Amino acid sequence: MSTAKRLRIGVIGRAHGVAGAVRVFADDEESDSLLYVRGIYVGEAQVPYCVHSSKHCGRFFSLILEGVSDRESAFALSGQAVYVERSSLKPLSGSVFYACDLVGLVLCDAQDRRWGEVVSVQPGAGHDLLYYARCGGGQGCIPFVAAHVGEVDAARGVIMVDGEWMAEIDAVYGE
Repeated sequence: MSTAKRLRIGVIGRAHGVAGAVRVFADDEESDSLLYVRGIYVGEAQVPYCVHSSKHCGRFFSLILEGVSDRESAFALSGQAVYVERSSLKPLSGSVFYACDLVGLVLCDAQDRRWGEVVSVQPGAGHDLLYYARCGGGQGCIPFVAAHVGEVDAARGVIMVDGEWMAEIDAVYGE
């Protein structure tokens, strides 16, 4: 399970208005976390920015960031990932987890066959995608949907998957 101190939370779309606000599209459309964070980190270098204000605007959040005071500097941030300190997010309880917590978990079926280890989780159009290092070598990708993925047991370090379906997918990746 990941112990990442910073989590990717979304991506900057483009400038919002003329005063330097940026549009941030959250990776999780149901999350309201961007309304409460006081700071974000932008891009691969994770450059820190203080958040002066944030508001929800339908499909995106409009953020006013310290040091971004005009439309041109807001546009310069377009397309860059947005990260936040894990500690600034609401604590999770029960069987709820952050996507990054899946990295390092082993894909395992009901017969205890191991299929690989999750190396990354990427947001997709309809659902997240689990990229994994295959036990037989190479890399694979599966959609994180109930039809193929079952229980996530972080304590055991496993994600239960449909073994029959994984055998079909593994044969494709093995070719």
